[in-house]
Amino acid sequence: FSARATQQNWGNLVARQQRYYRISLMEYKLFQTSFENEGINLKTLLAWAAPSATVVLALLVAMLVWSLRNANSQHQAEEALRKNLEATIDAITATLESRDPYTAGHQRRVAHLAAAIASEMCLPQERINGLRFGALIHDIGKIRVPDELLCKPTRLTQAEFNLMKTHPDVGYDIVKGIAFPWPVATMIHQHHERMDGSGYPHGLKGTEILLEARILAVADTVEAMASHRPYRPGLGIEAALAEIEGGAGKLFDSEVVQICLRLFRQQGYQFSQA
Repeated sequence: FSARATQQNWGNLVARQQRYYRISLMEYKLFQTSFENEGINLKTLLAWAAPSATVVLALLVAMLVWSLRNANSQHQAEEALRKNLEATIDAITATLESRDPYTAGHQRRVAHLAAAIASEMCLPQERINGLRFGALIHDIGKIRVPDELLCKPTRLTQAEFNLMKTHPDVGYDIVKGIAFPWPVATMIHQHHERMDGSGYPHGLKGTEILLEARILAVADTVEAMASHRPYRPGLGIEAALAEIEGGAGKLFDSEVVQICLRLFRQQGYQFSQA
């Protein structure tokens, strides 16, 4: 691409993204290839593309992938990952939550609780780190959901809910090509699966569901129920804990539930810590 042609391509893409709120693989590759071939300064482009949350998201992901692919050694790749990953994910999280003020902070609180549960389960620290990063972008697929649904003040219709239920698949498609050192794409894909197979998108059961996704499912449910939503006030932490307690073994991993209950009821965990 020439610099002018590249800018025209991006301009056209902004218009499309603003209408449809989606990132296709072809569009993602446009960002990545243009950056690699032209050496374009993505920090400058982030400001230029700011009106479109989806374009900002794609640029950030492309920047992360480019930094990893252009490392000259495994050590440099690891250093690049450590330096860029958290900042990139924080920016992605802020971009997503800026579209939905009612759930601002949701992913951060879920990540904090999920990491606390994993720590109580004595998972290795590196695995806990991966879970935390996955939790920070577990709703990344909602980038395809129109703003009016995210902020709708009444309950969703069945058709609207079916659209909302596509976000694990969309999130998986967005991140599956990124060389994370953890199964982040699988966590995102499976965080709405349930132990009895009643979840979505694929109706997985029991240990077919990644442990990190089972932890994420509990943390996500507790935070979502306890917090305010556009269509209802927060139900409170006790109602949220009662929900996962009642679903232990059927909907949620029993061990994960018991640890989550212990954190809140015996160890005084609070979301204000996040």
